Amino acid sequence: MPVMIKYIVERNGVEKMTFSSKAEADQYDKLLETAESLEELLRDSKTLEDEQTLGKLAMFLAENKDDVLVALGSKRKPAAKKTTKATNNTKPTAPLLEDLVIEPDADSYYEEEDSSVDYNDDEVTSEGFDNDETYNQSDAA
Repeated sequence: MPVMIKYIVERNGVEKMTFSSKAEADQYDKLLETAESLEELLRDSKTLEDEQTLGKLAMFLAENKDDVLVALGSKRKPAAKKTTKATNNTKPTAPLLEDLVIEPDADSYYEEEDSSVDYNDDEVTSEGFDNDETYNQSDAA
């Protein structure tokens, strides 16, 4: 028999909704708290007499909290997403990684000087020293 955990949102002794995750239950509970606060505010205004309409309006405002905040000027409107249909003939506006060209600075080029040193030669000479001795690779150790 499987064990199932259920989260029940309850208000004033009445079970409102059952959820399988705590996060969803907390989110719905917060929504109900907001609706309850808005209902009190609307009731105090005495503009609506019908309790059922008052409750529905409060719940609607709580569910659309972001839009209400935008309308009140407390929050900016989210940027409208542009929906364009892409066809095979259009090219993307952003450059692709393949098209990226990295160009070095003019000062960063390394030029190798002409050298007459043969690194494959086993014979090593000591230039710039007083003695003109020639050393073999076996003498270096």
